[in-house]
Formats: sequence, structure tokens, C-alpha cells
Amino acid sequence: MTAKTDKGTVTAMGKKEYWEIGLDVEGKHRIGAWQIKEIVDLTLPPRRTTNERFMSELPPDTKSADVEVLVTYHPSAKTAIEVGRIVKKVHFGQ
Repeated sequence: MTAKTDKGTVTAMGKKEYWEIGLDVEGKHRIGAWQIKEIVDLTLPPRRTTNERFMSELPPDTKSADVEVLVTYHPSAKTAIEVGRIVKKVHFGQ
């Protein structure tokens, strides 16, 4: 999630990742299939929605900002597929 102010400043507002975690017998995070003994599912299932909140400060003289949320799916470490993108203008002040 990013915000671009009316002055052109771009601010990273936050990031949320959903994924499966592979754990070994000691409960440590592992990647190799031969090391994984248990899977903890922290994914976002298809057609399920969630609400997230991010807090960040913008420059004090900001009158408006375009807030962009980008959702991507990573079927592999080197591949990213854009699933959705939405941009909304937010106004501040009087």
C-alpha cells in the first residue's frame, strides 16, 4: 500500500503477506520439502476478504493523496501476478 501526495511524495504505507509456513520438528521455519514436518496455513483463501489497517505519517502540508492498494499472487519465487489494484484519492484539512 502506497500513498502519493499532491506534492508528488510517495510514501510506503504498509505491506501484508499471506503464505504457508513450513516448520521442522523443532518448530523452526524451513523451506526444503525434506525438512518440513508441519505446515501452518497463513494464506488468504480464494473469494475470502479481509480488512487490514496501516498507519503512516504524510508530510504536514499534504492536502490530498492518492492511496494505492496492490494485490499480487506469487505462484513461484520469481513470478508475480497482479490480482487487483485500486487507487482512491483522500483529502485532508478544511
